[in-house]
Amino acid sequence: MKKSYFHISSHGLESNDIFRSRPDFIQGMNDIALCVLGHDVWILAFCLMSNHFHFVLYGHREECVRFANEYKRKCAMRMRSRFGDVKGMKDVSLWINEIDSEEYLGNVIAYVLRNPISAGLFMMPYHYPWSSISLYFRGEQLMRGEKLNDMGIRKRRRILCSHQSVPDTYIIDEHGMILPSCYVKSEIVEKLFRHPASLMASLARKVENDVEVRLGISKQVTFTDQELLTQMGRLVELEFGKRSIYQLTMDERIKLCLLLKRNFGANVKQISRVTRLSPEIVSRVV
Repeated sequence: MKKSYFHISSHGLESNDIFRSRPDFIQGMNDIALCVLGHDVWILAFCLMSNHFHFVLYGHREECVRFANEYKRKCAMRMRSRFGDVKGMKDVSLWINEIDSEEYLGNVIAYVLRNPISAGLFMMPYHYPWSSISLYFRGEQLMRGEKLNDMGIRKRRRILCSHQSVPDTYIIDEHGMILPSCYVKSEIVEKLFRHPASLMASLARKVENDVEVRLGISKQVTFTDQELLTQMGRLVELEFGKRSIYQLTMDERIKLCLLLKRNFGANVKQISRVTRLSPEIVSRVV
């Protein structure tokens, strides 16, 4: 079976987060660097969100799935170790979509890198630190940092939370994070887009509908309460011209519930939490 490109995404956790703090995200980034060592895959792009993750990979399907499952396992181990979350990622499924054209590959990469924008976290994807966005079209990047293998064994294990050996090319920054440029195949993405302006144009387009329909997750990737609150604040201002939900009339709050359901696929319990309306009222509305 030939190698191909794949988009793999985890189902969003509704009641918990995979990454709850900066140290969680840093370890999550380092876990990517460790997982790729044991699998015959190339990473073209990725994005870690608080309650789900995305990868664009190249390799045999089985190997790409093994990589994603190993990453999911590492996330579960961290959640159990730090928070006592025994269930962790047990019931989290993966969506796997083979990418069948160069055009769709570009759309998928843009979709993955646009995730923070779609969640209302940042106006520009380049401001988001937990993805591969900073790697493309940056010329000869300076690999500033310390080689992991130049560190003592105990320090290296403490940073990685693992006994796994790493190549001499792995460099760690001042925050204890392995530089993504050590393991992401950014040159493939640059060849695909040819020019930074083409990448920026793709990032500016809304490609979510096409990608999510193909992946089978349209309206299913959930937002955390904080992400939904950010989106809700924008809706309150754009739709009603007001600064706070508390300035809305009851009729406007009901319309807001419908917008949260229609635009973001939020369920009754989540809408109730962020709007401070009772679940009974929300259930009658949506």
